[in-house]
Amino acid sequence: MFKSGRIIFYSVVVVLVFIFMIIVSNDEYAGSEMGLWIAILLAFGSMLSIIVSSVIHLKNNPKSSKSLLMGVGTILLVCLISYFISSGNLGDDYEKYNITTESQSRFIDMGIYLTLFLGFTAVISIVVSEAVALLKNQ
Repeated sequence: MFKSGRIIFYSVVVVLVFIFMIIVSNDEYAGSEMGLWIAILLAFGSMLSIIVSSVIHLKNNPKSSKSLLMGVGTILLVCLISYFISSGNLGDDYEKYNITTESQSRFIDMGIYLTLFLGFTAVISIVVSEAVALLKNQ
């Protein structure tokens, strides 16, 4: 209970500090900018923790590293394929967001294609695994 109470206390303190910074800055977009930077920091922290834990796993279990490396290779392959099939067209909407080069447009398209691929793959794998489990139980 003591550890949970400490986590809740520090969370409340952090939220109050953010609210104070927004009020003091008198900028109506300060909160969203701060939230964006927090999201970026959390994303980099999560990527770093994934990489570190993967390296530790590879070091401790070298035989099981084949499936991990195959998964990473598959995602990299999908990224490369989606980057090269993206059109790179710069529409009117891109100027609003300061996207001026074809490479930036291709990276955005790559992210969209990767998200769609991983989403469809997740849905298909859930459906297939449930179907296999249903057939096994009969």
